[in-house]
Amino acid sequence: MQKALTGALTLSALISLPMQSMAQTEATAGKKLQLEEVLVTAQKRMQSLADVPVSVTAFDGDKLKKAGIENLSDLSDYTPNFKMVEGGLLPNVYMRGVGSGSNQGFELSVGIFSDGVHLGRPHQTRGAFMDLERVEVLRGPQSILFGKNAIAGALSLISAKPGDELESYFSGMTGGPDDIQEFSAMVSLPISDSFGVRAAFRSRDEDGYMYNENPALARDEPGVEEFSGRITFGWDPTEAIKSSLKLEQTNRVQRGRQFETSHASALTGCSGENVTLDGIKNTDTEEFAEIDNYNLTLNVDVESAAGTFTSVTAASGFDSEDLFDGDSSSFNTVPLLGMEEYDQLSQEFRFTSPGGEFMDYIFGAFYQSSEMVFDESTPLVVRNGALADAGRDLLGCMINMQTNVSADLDKNFYMNSDAWSGFVQLTFNWSETLRTTLGLRYVREEKEGFRELFLYQSGTRNNVDPVTGAVLSALNIEAHELHRIRDVGVTLPSLNVQWNATPDVMTYFTATQGAKSGSFDARNNNASEGPGGGGTNFEFEDELATAYELGAKMTLADGAAELNFALYHVKYEEMQVSVFDGVAGFVVSNAGSALTQGVEVDSRWLLSESFMLSGSLAYLDFEWLDYREGPCVATDDEDICDLTGKQNQQTPKWSASLSGTYSIPLSSSVMLDFTADVSYKDRHFTSGDLDPRGIQDAYTKVNARLAVGEINGRWSLALVGKNLSDEMTVGIGSPTVLDVGGFRGTLEPLRSYYLEGRVQF
Repeated sequence: MQKALTGALTLSALISLPMQSMAQTEATAGKKLQLEEVLVTAQKRMQSLADVPVSVTAFDGDKLKKAGIENLSDLSDYTPNFKMVEGGLLPNVYMRGVGSGSNQGFELSVGIFSDGVHLGRPHQTRGAFMDLERVEVLRGPQSILFGKNAIAGALSLISAKPGDELESYFSGMTGGPDDIQEFSAMVSLPISDSFGVRAAFRSRDEDGYMYNENPALARDEPGVEEFSGRITFGWDPTEAIKSSLKLEQTNRVQRGRQFETSHASALTGCSGENVTLDGIKNTDTEEFAEIDNYNLTLNVDVESAAGTFTSVTAASGFDSEDLFDGDSSSFNTVPLLGMEEYDQLSQEFRFTSPGGEFMDYIFGAFYQSSEMVFDESTPLVVRNGALADAGRDLLGCMINMQTNVSADLDKNFYMNSDAWSGFVQLTFNWSETLRTTLGLRYVREEKEGFRELFLYQSGTRNNVDPVTGAVLSALNIEAHELHRIRDVGVTLPSLNVQWNATPDVMTYFTATQGAKSGSFDARNNNASEGPGGGGTNFEFEDELATAYELGAKMTLADGAAELNFALYHVKYEEMQVSVFDGVAGFVVSNAGSALTQGVEVDSRWLLSESFMLSGSLAYLDFEWLDYREGPCVATDDEDICDLTGKQNQQTPKWSASLSGTYSIPLSSSVMLDFTADVSYKDRHFTSGDLDPRGIQDAYTKVNARLAVGEINGRWSLALVGKNLSDEMTVGIGSPTVLDVGGFRGTLEPLRSYYLEGRVQF
């Protein structure tokens, strides 16, 4: 692996950045090679990527298709310091080592925006990922223009809009070993000179890449059935007014989870079931997760000589129901049935100056109201193996598997929120080469939270008896009711200095502050006071960040190459963490402070009219500066451990990617495209308690795509391979539930092959 990393570093020092689509060049003889300009809206106005003083990775729709990027998780292989992993309950999103754990009370640390609308809840990452014009990944706090909850970065999804010409396509994909069947289609129809409609859908069905050998199920997992539909109306009643209305919905049903036991516990060590990380699992619960996402967005732009007035009005949310085998084994210990409903309304008004004046400006106001209801229930069975391991001989196993107590848990959580903010960003153009940008955002937020937990005797609605209650109390499970209201305001400033050292070299320095909303803990099982107590930590405070970034964007080789780098230093205060308590809940707290710093390098190089190289390189150094009440490894005797001076989960020191695209005409009308991608991630922890059993060793994954198609894009046929190196990697690790000594992890997709076809009409 060290050789693989050394090779990636050597090449990426010159040619780095996640795969970009093949640049359009002037093929006429005698004309120089020239990279196609990449345009982004990272600063809420259309700009060249080379002029944006932010660490940004951009993907256009063509590149998303050629790289086989089907969802946000796939972006991890192509984006430095970005990672999305599947947890048992919720997706976890990390940027530069900072992310949110599995808790319905958390906002995402990485702000996700769909056509300008903030999607701050983990389940909203399950929305439609199709027919996209562009995806932009912005690293570092983006509080001024994107809002309070983009403390680690922002990810912006821009849907394709109706055009002036009739467009349509149909595509299909099939392959294995997960027996995937995917179909998508789009039609864009101009009804008149001022009105158009664009409709798209995607259907996906796959069996899964793991096998559950439990006789009660005996099926492939995690199987997925997904259908997404979107219709967008574009109306430009005058030359000065442009508007679009997007209606979007996604239904996703998943059968089974990615968790499997990797280290034997008191119970699994006695049952004889598989305890090796190999894609073979043995859960007894018929796990499922169904979610319906919706999004309605109205965008209006009104242009005038003074600038552009923008209105973004949106309603979005989801309904979900899922059953999760909390112990990930053949024992019916803690099957968690959860139901969540979330709805939000938002409105943003923004005014942007035309640009090119001595002072360019953007100012605006934002309002969002949301409501969430989350209910969870489980028939809990506590065996002796949940309290101590009596051994693995016959007598010890009989003791381990003996039921101690059983009870039914019923938890209800409710939260509503109202947030207002105003923001302004001023850019002073002192000269053609020097400019200074000042930004300020003020956010006021009111939240109300309520949590209650009932404990019943199994199969009844009667309160638990004293003996059962005492055992549950020893496991930090107690009936309770909590209700609080919080009202918090925060001011976030930003300073940026941008200097064009030469016509081909832009440098910048940024100092900014970011914040993530405090809230209420949805998942603790008690109302105790003190460290780790569910009462003390029911309400947690805002997370704050102070960030400094120094970067440069350079055009090289007379326009045929570009090289960008960013040095960053971010200190976080009151870090919000959610750590599994080993039973059936999570402990939320403000951990203290942490420092994340490092370097990111990316580049493209057009070596010829037929060959493009690109790649990325990132170094990440994460350290807890103060985390005295951290979680302990489950096998330790202590409940609270000091993690000060240690690293965090999901913080590989090095990550890199290298991509090559080769295109050559086979005839006057047919083109051959070959794309190969190599991604590397260094050794890192996968669990918040830094359990060494959850260490993911360094790995290198290889993807490739061989396509043949008509040059004008009317048809194409492609063979695609993902994870061709067949790396067996873990996303999230955690100790086993109510089962002493075990460990488990979520297995990420293994090697797969697909055949794609596409016809454009």
